[in-house]
Amino acid sequence: MSDTLYVAFPASETLCQRIDAFLAKMRDDPSGNHAADLDGITDPFIDEVLHTYFTGPIEAVNARGTAVNMIMGAMKVIRKAAHGLAGRLMRKASVEEQQALAQHFSSLRLEKDGGVFVGYPLPADLAERANQVFESFANGEGEMAQLVEVMHGITDGAIENYLDKTLGSLKLGAINRGLVSTARATINKASASAVDKGLPAMERSHRKPVVAYYQSLLHRFG
Repeated sequence: MSDTLYVAFPASETLCQRIDAFLAKMRDDPSGNHAADLDGITDPFIDEVLHTYFTGPIEAVNARGTAVNMIMGAMKVIRKAAHGLAGRLMRKASVEEQQALAQHFSSLRLEKDGGVFVGYPLPADLAERANQVFESFANGEGEMAQLVEVMHGITDGAIENYLDKTLGSLKLGAINRGLVSTARATINKASASAVDKGLPAMERSHRKPVVAYYQSLLHRFG
């Protein structure tokens, strides 16, 4: 098994089937237009990424209150921007762009113990830091400033791998580049707000189980 630590979530049956169908068609007919299959990935992909980072930890502790309102508000902003952008761009992807996207989704698709995951690797220094901080919270000794620092690294990685690298597979004109830049700024601001304001506002009783939830997303793959 690789020493590389990934942040990854188990893909739903729907997402797994749609990714695999798109990849299979690209392998069997690489010069064909499979935009419809690509478009079918978009909605469940965005929704499952957002669930993993936002609603998942909230549901893990059945949290309510100010922190939840902050986090859910940020998620709604990100969802609107992400779905709007993806809907505009993915349906028009050229065959060449579809080939690049197939390579990208193939890199995000991971397998472990017979299950399919979607995830990305953490840099070695961030992986070590995340393990240290998560373990300190598990032992009741965690410091919020350190958790915020680690979660910024993890969410920045999610934006890079799920947004930047996905859209980086597309050749964008000036108008679409402007739309992407605006959407990315919106998503980045909302994500940072959820980390900077949402995490510190958590009730103390929720901090340990929420951190345990995020720790459960760390995996190694063979």
